[in-house]
Amino acid sequence: MTERLDQLLADKATVLVQENFTGVAAEWWWERRMGGGIAVCQMFHPTAVAREIASRTGRDTDEVGRILEEELGLEDAEPVVLTFDIPGDTTVAETASLLAARSGSPEGLAANLYRRVEEMLYGR
Repeated sequence: MTERLDQLLADKATVLVQENFTGVAAEWWWERRMGGGIAVCQMFHPTAVAREIASRTGRDTDEVGRILEEELGLEDAEPVVLTFDIPGDTTVAETASLLAARSGSPEGLAANLYRRVEEMLYGR
Protein backbone atom coordinates (compact mmCIF):
# COMPACT_ATOMS: atom_id res chain seq x y z
CA MET A 1 0.00 0.00 0.00
CA THR A 2 1.26 3.47 -0.89
CA GLU A 3 2.07 5.68 2.08
CA ARG A 4 0.11 8.94 2.27
CA LEU A 5 1.03 12.26 3.82
CA ASP A 6 -1.63 11.95 6.53
CA GLN A 7 -0.01 8.70 7.70
CA LEU A 8 3.37 10.28 8.46
CA LEU A 9 4.38 11.13 11.99
CA ALA A 10 5.93 14.55 12.61
CA ASP A 11 9.58 13.42 12.28
CA LYS A 12 9.00 11.71 8.91
CA ALA A 13 6.98 14.66 7.63
CA THR A 14 9.76 17.04 8.68
CA VAL A 15 12.37 15.00 6.81
CA LEU A 16 10.12 14.83 3.74
CA VAL A 17 9.74 18.61 3.63
CA GLN A 18 13.38 19.40 4.43
CA GLU A 19 14.72 17.00 1.81
CA ASN A 20 12.39 18.13 -0.97
CA PHE A 21 11.74 21.85 -0.43
CA THR A 22 15.27 23.10 -1.07
CA GLY A 23 16.96 25.99 -2.80
CA VAL A 24 14.59 28.73 -1.60
CA ALA A 25 16.36 31.89 -0.47
CA ALA A 26 13.38 33.43 1.37
CA GLU A 27 12.35 32.67 4.94
CA TRP A 28 9.99 29.69 4.94
CA TRP A 29 8.49 27.07 7.26
CA TRP A 30 5.85 24.38 7.14
CA GLU A 31 2.82 23.58 9.25
CA ARG A 32 0.65 20.52 9.68
CA ARG A 33 -2.98 20.99 8.65
CA MET A 34 -6.17 19.37 9.84
CA GLY A 35 -6.66 16.13 7.96
CA GLY A 36 -2.92 15.40 7.93
CA GLY A 37 -1.94 17.72 5.11
CA ILE A 38 0.78 20.33 5.21
CA ALA A 39 1.14 23.97 4.28
CA VAL A 40 4.45 25.41 3.19
CA CYS A 41 4.59 29.09 4.17
CA GLN A 42 6.99 31.69 2.82
CA MET A 43 7.54 35.33 3.74
CA PHE A 44 7.15 37.73 0.85
CA HIS A 45 8.57 41.23 1.32
CA PRO A 46 7.24 43.44 -1.52
CA THR A 47 9.79 46.22 -0.95
CA ALA A 48 12.77 43.83 -1.09
CA VAL A 49 11.31 42.03 -4.10
CA ALA A 50 10.75 45.34 -5.91
CA ARG A 51 14.41 46.25 -5.34
CA GLU A 52 15.56 42.84 -6.57
CA ILE A 53 13.42 42.90 -9.72
CA ALA A 54 14.40 46.52 -10.43
CA SER A 55 18.05 45.56 -10.14
CA ARG A 56 17.62 42.60 -12.51
CA THR A 57 15.59 44.52 -15.09
CA GLY A 58 17.15 47.98 -14.86
CA ARG A 59 13.74 49.48 -14.05
CA ASP A 60 12.81 51.99 -11.35
CA THR A 61 12.16 50.46 -7.92
CA ASP A 62 9.03 52.59 -7.38
CA GLU A 63 7.58 51.44 -10.71
CA VAL A 64 8.19 47.80 -9.82
CA GLY A 65 6.72 48.37 -6.36
CA ARG A 66 3.52 49.83 -7.84
CA ILE A 67 3.15 46.85 -10.17
CA LEU A 68 3.69 44.44 -7.28
CA GLU A 69 1.05 46.18 -5.19
CA GLU A 70 -1.41 46.14 -8.11
CA GLU A 71 -0.71 42.50 -8.92
CA LEU A 72 -1.14 41.38 -5.32
CA GLY A 73 -3.97 43.77 -4.50
CA LEU A 74 -1.97 45.25 -1.62
CA GLU A 75 -2.78 48.57 -0.03
CA ASP A 76 0.79 48.97 1.20
CA ALA A 77 4.14 47.21 0.96
CA GLU A 78 3.84 45.26 4.23
CA PRO A 79 5.21 41.70 4.16
CA VAL A 80 2.72 38.92 3.44
CA VAL A 81 2.80 35.16 3.91
CA LEU A 82 2.41 32.99 0.81
CA THR A 83 1.13 29.45 1.39
CA PHE A 84 1.04 26.25 -0.59
CA ASP A 85 -1.22 23.50 0.77
CA ILE A 86 -0.86 19.79 0.12
CA PRO A 87 -3.83 17.63 1.20
CA GLY A 88 -3.32 14.72 3.57
CA ASP A 89 -4.48 12.14 1.02
CA THR A 90 -1.53 12.95 -1.26
CA THR A 91 1.02 10.13 -1.53
CA VAL A 92 4.51 10.65 -0.14
CA ALA A 93 5.98 10.41 -3.65
CA GLU A 94 3.54 13.00 -5.02
CA THR A 95 4.26 15.26 -2.04
CA ALA A 96 8.00 15.05 -2.68
CA SER A 97 7.45 15.94 -6.33
CA LEU A 98 5.17 18.89 -5.49
CA LEU A 99 7.64 20.24 -2.94
CA ALA A 100 10.55 19.94 -5.36
CA ALA A 101 8.59 21.72 -8.11
CA ARG A 102 7.66 24.63 -5.83
CA SER A 103 11.24 25.09 -4.63
CA GLY A 104 13.01 24.88 -7.98
CA SER A 105 14.18 28.50 -7.79
CA PRO A 106 15.42 30.87 -5.07
CA GLU A 107 12.07 32.70 -5.29
CA GLY A 108 10.23 29.56 -4.16
CA LEU A 109 6.48 30.09 -3.83
CA ALA A 110 6.86 33.61 -5.23
CA ALA A 111 8.44 32.49 -8.53
CA ASN A 112 5.25 33.05 -10.53
CA LEU A 113 4.81 36.51 -8.99
CA TYR A 114 8.34 37.47 -10.03
CA ARG A 115 7.65 36.20 -13.54
CA ARG A 116 4.30 38.04 -13.86
CA VAL A 117 5.79 41.32 -12.66
CA GLU A 118 8.73 41.01 -15.06
CA GLU A 119 6.33 40.24 -17.93
CA MET A 120 4.30 43.34 -17.06
CA LEU A 121 7.48 45.44 -17.01
CA TYR A 122 8.61 44.20 -20.41
CA GLY A 123 5.13 44.83 -21.80
CA ARG A 124 5.37 48.54 -20.94
